[in-house]
Amino acid sequence: MIRHFFFYGTLIAGSGNAVAREAHRHLGQGVAAHVAGALYALPDPAGWYPALLPGEGRVYGVVYPVLSGLDLAALDAYEGRDYRRVPLMVSAGAERIAAEAYLWQGVLPQEALSIPDGDFARWLGERGLSAYSA
Repeated sequence: MIRHFFFYGTLIAGSGNAVAREAHRHLGQGVAAHVAGALYALPDPAGWYPALLPGEGRVYGVVYPVLSGLDLAALDAYEGRDYRRVPLMVSAGAERIAAEAYLWQGVLPQEALSIPDGDFARWLGERGLSAYSA
């Protein structure tokens, strides 16, 4: 069985940070997908990053198959203690795929902003903001 990851923010291919670049050396071609949930944007001096929480809306991202050698410890460290890697079902067109994603576990900070349409990249673009890159 092939392992999959669902990324919805700074780990999507082309996001520009070193951790994402290294991870994508071990991932196959991604497919646009979505999951059930609520999405928030959090500010940081190095840019904005998203937080996925359980919810009724849709959160858009990309689901990737793991080819080999993905460093899970590096991904977990990048996401930090406020995120937990969890299994979930991803919708990619008519297909349902079992994947893992990083779900926010902490208390949302007061400055967190809701992203009602669930699309972090679009939200950044519409506001002229930059994604977290460290």
